[in-house]
Parts: sequence; C-alpha cells; structure tokens
Amino acid sequence: MSEKTKKRSVTLNDIAKLSGVSKATVSLVVNNDSRVADETKRKVLGIIEELGYIHNRGAAGVSTGKTNTVGIAVHDITNPYFAEVLAECEAVLSYNNKMPFLCNTNESLDQQARFIEALIGYRAEGLILSPTDGSDLNSLLPVFANNLPTVLMARQIDGAKLDFVVNDGVLAIKKATEHLIKLGHRRIAMVGGGQQTSVSRNRREGFLIAMRENCLEVDQSLLVKCETNPRGGEEALDVLLHHNTPPTAVVCFADLVGVGVISGLHNRGLEPGRDLAVISCDDIDEASRGYVQLSTMKTRKSEIGRQAAELLIRRISNPDAPLRHIHLQAELIIRKSCGYYLKND
Repeated sequence: MSEKTKKRSVTLNDIAKLSGVSKATVSLVVNNDSRVADETKRKVLGIIEELGYIHNRGAAGVSTGKTNTVGIAVHDITNPYFAEVLAECEAVLSYNNKMPFLCNTNESLDQQARFIEALIGYRAEGLILSPTDGSDLNSLLPVFANNLPTVLMARQIDGAKLDFVVNDGVLAIKKATEHLIKLGHRRIAMVGGGQQTSVSRNRREGFLIAMRENCLEVDQSLLVKCETNPRGGEEALDVLLHHNTPPTAVVCFADLVGVGVISGLHNRGLEPGRDLAVISCDDIDEASRGYVQLSTMKTRKSEIGRQAAELLIRRISNPDAPLRHIHLQAELIIRKSCGYYLKND
C-alpha cells in the first residue's frame, strides 16, 4: 500500500485499481451480491482485508436506499424477560444481514420518539417496537408518515395497522387464576399491572374473566397496583397482609412481582404455598431458582423475538403484504409456590 493511500480513507476506486476490476464490481462485492464470480469475490475481499477498508453503509444507503440497519426499541431492557426475546431477535436479523440498533426507552415517550426520529434520519430499514407506557396512534405518526416498516412486539397499540406478535395475556392469567381456584382458593388477589398498556389490560382482564366464570366475587381492594419489579411485589404484599380479610392466594402480573411477593413472605417467616399461594406469569430464569420456586405461566419469549424479526424481514421485502397478528399461548408451570404439592403429597 502506498504512503498516499495510508494517509487518506480507502475508497472503492483504490480497491478496484488493485483488484483489476471495475468500481461497480467492487460495490457488488461489498454488498454481498451473488452475481459476482467466486474467484473475483475472493480477490476483491483479499484486497479489502489488506487495506482495512470498512464499507460506509450510511453513504451507500443514500444511493441504494438500503442501509441494512433496523431499530429495536423495548420499554425496559433491565427486565430479564427481554434477554431471551432480544437474543433470538438479533439472531434472526443477523442471519438476514440486518444490523440491529437497540434502544431502552425506559417507559419514556420522549425517548421512544427520539429513537424513531433518529432511525428515520439515518435511513434505517425498519423498526421492532415494544411500545412504552402511554403509546398511542399519535406516537406512531412519524412511522406512518415516513413509511417505516414496523412490527409491534410484546405490546400492542390500539388501532395501529401494523404487524404484531404478542403473548395471549388474557388466556395466560385466566389459566393461572383457574389453577388457584381448582386448588380450593376463593379469596384471590391480583397484584401489579397498573400501567396503561395492552399487557396490563389483558392480564387483568384474564383474572376478572376467571373469577366471573367461577362465580367468585372480585374484591376491588385486592387488586393492588405496583411497579413491575421485586420491590413493587414486596410493597403489594404488605398491603395484602394488612387487609382486614387477607387473601389466601395471589396472582402476580409478572414474575418480577412474584419474586418480590415470595421474598416478602420469607422475610416475615411465612411459606409460599402454605401461608399464601402465589402464581405468576413469564417464567424468567429467577422463577425456578433456590427458595423462589415460583409457579407461573411460561410465555414464549424466544418465539416472540424470532417471529417479530421474521415479520419485519417480511415487511421490508414486501411492504404491501397482508397484516399478520400473532398471539402466542403460555404453558402452566407448577412449582412449590402455589401449594399444589402440599395438597397432592
């Protein structure tokens, strides 16, 4: 390599001259075009490696309309639920030569809006969005105005004509509640899920349906809102235990809440399953560990990530394809916290 070449950025022209091919052929190689002969491709890639050339996909996107980049925005990256979701999502996108950029919106509408604006500004090809609390059609106006292919994941937005993949929260919590009822519980509480999201509404609806279908009274004072984290679960438990007529069982909005409830019981010398039956939803890794042993509804986290990514790839390649709405079913996982094994020993 000449000293002159070292002092400036390597260009496609440099690679073309050293390879003995046209600039157009070099461009096809860096964009992984199958029309280039294998021998030519190997030769060009060898020169690229020697020169340390890095393809400027942003500049390429201006001329080709393709940047091979997509955005993924989730409302709480600290939630272990998203570890499996994002791992599978990234694997599918990478397999399809898409580079994902991740944003943790932290339930902030402003942060979500800034990320969408940045994606559009950098000519990203699409977006996978787990909407933040309070998202509505207005928050999606930039998506529609700029024809940005978008798939909703884990949460829905009412009235949005977009592909989505979600777990069936209504059915999941309905089954969880019915399991407690079959174990003989009649005074059942639900904690968590107070946000204005589709997941919160659906899971609470599942609880109410199960109680209603089994002719059981719903005591509104036993519907305790709390943050979706262990501390929220502990605080909600404190409310329940100080109730004039405490419940015998509790359905938790999510495992993070359930872990907090179980921790609070242990701190008070009480036994989950014996002193208070506890069941939850999601089946994060922590749910099966050590003293927790949380009965839960296992949601299909990896499947949500995989299908969301596949839906986006499909939408990018075929913008006029019919909408797809996918509802995944959860599986009941019985552990010690619901008291099942105490009643069946």
